[in-house]
Amino acid sequence: METTIRMVCLECSAPLDFTETWVDGELSDLLYEHPRTPAGTWDHDPLPALADPDDRSDQAWRHCDCCGIAAPRPEGFVNTWVLDPARPVRLRLGDRTFDYSSPWSVCAACSAAIAEDDLKMLLRRNAEHGRLPDTCTEEQREAGTALARELLLAFLAARPRRGAAF
Repeated sequence: METTIRMVCLECSAPLDFTETWVDGELSDLLYEHPRTPAGTWDHDPLPALADPDDRSDQAWRHCDCCGIAAPRPEGFVNTWVLDPARPVRLRLGDRTFDYSSPWSVCAACSAAIAEDDLKMLLRRNAEHGRLPDTCTEEQREAGTALARELLLAFLAARPRRGAAF
């Protein structure tokens, strides 16, 4: 049985992202952060705590992790894709590493694109439904598109497979 350690915020129960900072090839810091939102900020700092491994409510995300489209139902999307644990999904930016190796919740259209290994469709949907703030410059949008491409490539390379519906 596959086990994933997940961290949540003790104050709001939101699942937390984490980043690693490396100096001279050594892990020097591990930082937990709330997920990025269109609003850009949270009203409190994260208070990391281990998630209850039997509580799957935080996995019913309210948006698709591939394209960002909002879920039509309050319980979120039920399609999940899990990754081969030997192939983590990490995105390195400068001296920081962002880990995206937890299960991804996705909409039906992105599920079909993943099953077909269709990067072009995932990128098109990401561009169409992505939640970038209106204040982004064209340069920031291009950088965001490049990062989305790199992340989605890493996701597909991690050989995702359908997980159990929640």
